[in-house]
Amino acid sequence: MAAAGVMERVGAALAAGDFGAVCGLLDEAELAALAPWGAAGGGAGGGAGGGAAAGAADGGAPGGGGSSWPAALHLLSHVYAGNLADARLLLKRMPEHVRADPQVAAAARLLQCAWQGSGEGVWRALRGHPWSGPAAQLAEALAERLRAKQLDLVAAAYSHISAARLAALCGCSEADALAAAAGRGWRPAAAEASGAAAAAVVVEVVPPPSGRGELDTLAALEQLSAVMMQLE
Repeated sequence: MAAAGVMERVGAALAAGDFGAVCGLLDEAELAALAPWGAAGGGAGGGAGGGAAAGAADGGAPGGGGSSWPAALHLLSHVYAGNLADARLLLKRMPEHVRADPQVAAAARLLQCAWQGSGEGVWRALRGHPWSGPAAQLAEALAERLRAKQLDLVAAAYSHISAARLAALCGCSEADALAAAAGRGWRPAAAEASGAAAAAVVVEVVPPPSGRGELDTLAALEQLSAVMMQLE
C-alpha cells in the first residue's frame, strides 16, 4: 500500500478513536516511503504524496528541521500501545534534525520516563508540553489510558488513599481525581485531623467485584509487580 493511503488510514483511525492501530499504520508508512525523514533543511522524501500525507497526519507542522514525517505522533503511538522497545528503536532511527523538533523532543522525554518506570515523570512530560495537531489528540488519549491503569492499580493496592496522592498518580487535580474515584463507586471520607490541622480528604477504595474466588498465582505476581513499579 502506498504511504499516502496508509496516512489516510491513520487519520481515519484517529477520528474513530482507534488509537492502538496508529503505530502499525505509521510503521507501514515508514516502510513504504523511500526516505520518510527528509533531509535537514529540505522536504521529506519518499515522494511528494507520501510527504504531504505525513505532514497532514501531524497537523501539517514539520516533524523537525524540514521533515514532514509525523515523528512525534509515531513515537506517541508506540508509547500508547506499550511498545516501548519499538519506540526506542524508532527514536534511534530518527536523524538529529528530526529529534531536535520540540514536539519530538517532548515525546522522547515521555518515552524515557515510561522506560524508566517513572509515572510522575510521564505525567510531567505529558502535561508540560503544548502538543499540537493529531499528536495532541493521541497525547490526551494516552493520558486517559494511563489514568485508567493507575486507578486499576490503586484498586489493587489500597483500601484508602488521600485525594492528593490519587491526584498525583492520575496526573490531574484533586477535584478531577475525586470525580474519577466517584465514577468507580469509591467513597470520599475525611481523615482524622492532627492537632489544629484540617482533616485531609481521603478516599475509601471499593475494589471491583471479582469473577473468581482467587487470582491465579501468575496474575497475582504480575499485579504485584505493576503496583511496585507504578505506585511507589
